Amino acid sequence: MSSDFGEVSDRRPLQDLGPIRGWAPWPEPRVLATTGSTMVDVEQLAAQGAPEGTLVVAEEQTAGRGRRGRPWESAQYAGLWMSLLLRPDPSRDRMGWLPLVVGIGVARAVTAVTGVPARLKWPNDVVVVTDGQVGKLAGLLAERLADGAVVFGLGINVSQRADELPAGGTSLYLQGAQVTRETVLTEVLSEVARAYRSWCAGDDLATAYIELSATMGERVRVHRAGGDVVGVAAALGSGGELIVIDDAGREHSITAGDVVHLRPAGG
Repeated sequence: MSSDFGEVSDRRPLQDLGPIRGWAPWPEPRVLATTGSTMVDVEQLAAQGAPEGTLVVAEEQTAGRGRRGRPWESAQYAGLWMSLLLRPDPSRDRMGWLPLVVGIGVARAVTAVTGVPARLKWPNDVVVVTDGQVGKLAGLLAERLADGAVVFGLGINVSQRADELPAGGTSLYLQGAQVTRETVLTEVLSEVARAYRSWCAGDDLATAYIELSATMGERVRVHRAGGDVVGVAAALGSGGELIVIDDAGREHSITAGDVVHLRPAGG
């Protein structure tokens, strides 16, 4: 297979993925030519009793969705659009960590196979910081089901040009990476599985997350239902929440919200 997708027009279906390091005993990924939403597909499979590790990848989504019901652009062959079913122990009291754990796996994988320095913007964006500008490379969407299972939607921009992306978006192509979608996908799945199993075993991944974070230590505005909070992203709570210290020195524990960096992110 070619290792160069420099020509955006050279978009093709995924070929044989081969073995995925550390994925077993989870089932082999299902690859669909097109679907409305892989999230919906996996939710339906979960309702039928699908096992943990069930993964649906789509070459194209016609109704992909992001956080807060926003649409997610999912052009054919231009990126990696997938959803993963996880069934963590429902007694765990740190469920807020799951999106961060999956993010760790994605960022590690992207950097390993492309050299692009992927960072994490709390709570669930994978970004690239260039000259103080934060470009969104990938997004995560987590939805917990009634039985305690969690479906993770993941979209990674691979070969899009700037005019094919929403404002603030970037792609591996725009970052100068030359790697196949197969290579990115298999490494992402391997690293996500590794990070998730580490977390399930009780490992503390806070240090790993903070090392990859583009948000920690930055001045931010958090848009949330109870009103905006402006201050410095100072720490992570025990449940993965973002601790923000406002200008009056008050501490805010943020469990959900949209974060905007108000000054260039470090590094």
